[in-house]
Amino acid sequence: MPLPHGSNRNRSRWRPVRLTACLLLLLAGLTGLVQGQGASGQAPVYQVAIDGAINPSALGLLQHAIDTAELNGAAALVMRIDTPGGLLSTTRDMVSAIGESEVPVIGYVGPSGAGATSAGAFILLSTHVAVMNEGTTVGASSPVAGDGSDIEGTMAKKVMNDSRAFMRSIAESRGRNADLAERFVSDAESVTAAEALEANVIDRVVPEASELLATLDGIEIQFHGKPLTLSLAERPLVEIEPRLIDRLLAVIASPQIAHLLISLGMLAIYIEFLSPGLTFPGVLGTIAVILGLIGAQALPVNVGFLILLFLGLVLMFAELFVAGLGVLGIGGAIAFVLGSLNLFDMPSTDEYRNTVLAVSVGVSAAIMLATFLIGRGLAAARPREKSLVGKRGEAMVNFDKNGYVLVDDKRWPAEARTPLHHGDAIVVVAQTDDGRLVVEPVSGARVPS
Repeated sequence: MPLPHGSNRNRSRWRPVRLTACLLLLLAGLTGLVQGQGASGQAPVYQVAIDGAINPSALGLLQHAIDTAELNGAAALVMRIDTPGGLLSTTRDMVSAIGESEVPVIGYVGPSGAGATSAGAFILLSTHVAVMNEGTTVGASSPVAGDGSDIEGTMAKKVMNDSRAFMRSIAESRGRNADLAERFVSDAESVTAAEALEANVIDRVVPEASELLATLDGIEIQFHGKPLTLSLAERPLVEIEPRLIDRLLAVIASPQIAHLLISLGMLAIYIEFLSPGLTFPGVLGTIAVILGLIGAQALPVNVGFLILLFLGLVLMFAELFVAGLGVLGIGGAIAFVLGSLNLFDMPSTDEYRNTVLAVSVGVSAAIMLATFLIGRGLAAARPREKSLVGKRGEAMVNFDKNGYVLVDDKRWPAEARTPLHHGDAIVVVAQTDDGRLVVEPVSGARVPS
């Protein structure tokens, strides 16, 4: 049996709330990855893969892995390296993170065919134990410009001398061959695993990854100035998966992707200016520009996600005053949840992640519900003032069926029988029980600006 007209209208008004809830639940599912736990009988060895460009994503993943290993009392952390290089500034931060780690960090270049190239060589040599798989290489660490071209002039000398000194200091601090390590930078020299072991650049070579822990069992290392014997045989190996922020940064930190996000975001914002009231391009464009600036490192990661968090709050509150038809609230809720989950660089335990997710989703839902109820209450109260049938006004936004109009200097929710554009002159032909105005365009008329 068909529903009454009022029931259909009420269902349509709840549609943005239901859509927001579905999107939030989907986002919750994407961020609810459960990491494996080690056996309860003995401390596990954790492992993390640094297998792409060295950028803020790699730094965040390494710091997360170190924090997780420390939090769970791990016997060691294996950092599996396969990288073509990356940013020198991020490399310095990763070397510092390894030096400050409270668990031994084992650098492992593998599997066969992998390489610790450029920035990867700095990172490998900074680990407490450096191991390479047979068939791998290390070196070729000469600094170049961001686009891969040579650096020229005085700047080239400054960067080269600084990089050489940095590499030498790393090698000397770990008791490794500083002369060969320095040639990685000055001469772009690269060596095989066997040559690196013979030259005392690394500590071990293994034929395959499955023999790594057994090979290192019982090895003595210098850890924070004191001798430490590693006991690794038969320990469970737990893989640390990248978090949502790590996966996100791995994508947007690419120069091409960051540039694309900023360009498309600015284009979307420009479209919003050309046609006010579309809402979707403005919301999407703003979020894209912020993510692009984070990826381009124009915004620090935490600051960028803090801006996203506040943007989400502003958009959700703006739903009460601007004709977003749910778009502002949905975009705001997604921005708020993304900002909340990625704001703090902390060990991403299940308890922490689920708590932050529950709080952010709950706050978003509460704000959306409050905005909806307040807007509904204000709209329901307006018809009691006086009848507006026959009054003229203007469309506040572009809309086909539902939107907002300005009548008697007040904003009213409206239903249009024909599409309207921002600034079109309208006349009120009816009022519904819930306070909405039914309007029609005044033929050939626009309100003068």
